[in-house]
Amino acid sequence: MSAEPCLSGHASVSLDGTTKKRKKSSRSRQRDRNSPSPPPTLIERTNALALEDLKSRFLDTSLLTFTQPYNDAAQRYSIELYTSSSLPEAVFNDCFDVLEANMSPAYKATSIGWHPRKKKEEMKHPAMRYLVLTADGGEESSSSSGSGIFVGFLEFMITEEEGSEVIYTYELDLVASYQKQGLGKRLLDVAEAFGEKVGVEKAMLTVFDSNKGARKFYEREGYDIDEISPEPKILRNGLVKPSTYHILSKPFKKTTKVGNT
Repeated sequence: MSAEPCLSGHASVSLDGTTKKRKKSSRSRQRDRNSPSPPPTLIERTNALALEDLKSRFLDTSLLTFTQPYNDAAQRYSIELYTSSSLPEAVFNDCFDVLEANMSPAYKATSIGWHPRKKKEEMKHPAMRYLVLTADGGEESSSSSGSGIFVGFLEFMITEEEGSEVIYTYELDLVASYQKQGLGKRLLDVAEAFGEKVGVEKAMLTVFDSNKGARKFYEREGYDIDEISPEPKILRNGLVKPSTYHILSKPFKKTTKVGNT
């Protein structure tokens, strides 16, 4: 299967979310043709599901609508799941714009760099999923986000890392005026509940070394440095140069996989 690389500090993945395989020799390909096809993996089965099946099987509906104070008033919020193909173009643009506003300086300061075209390609990967958070604005609701004002999003994929089945959070971004109100935690809770119901081993994400606030947030949520996170480099003069980004993970307790057979 052809592969489209995802570039946020972790392995390249194929169209179904599995890690890109090395090119096989002609002898190996002939041997594969003569062997029965292996059954689809958990990742392949999950990423082949239709959007409505993803919603009904893996979303914790108790987390999707809630009310909390905002500017001295009660504000109602909603979270909606999309695939990359079902995400309206205007909402995709909202997601990209808030990501660029919040994170492009941090990307530019790393070896990853900020490449808008490549980032948009990654965001449209067939296995990418979106949790979009909106606020009920009544008559002021944004048409781009459908029934509410766009507040932020979490972008994730059911994929694999070094042989482990994981839910990988690619991006978590909120409009500036809605930050530091617990909304990022709510999006993360929904994503983690999704991953646990799918039955993956752990949640993973990439955080930039410069983003100390995000690092502390994820550590409070139970994330720690993963074994595949890049190590600091020791320079010739003996100085230690830390990595510009870290890969964090949070293991899930062993649970029964829900409706994914």
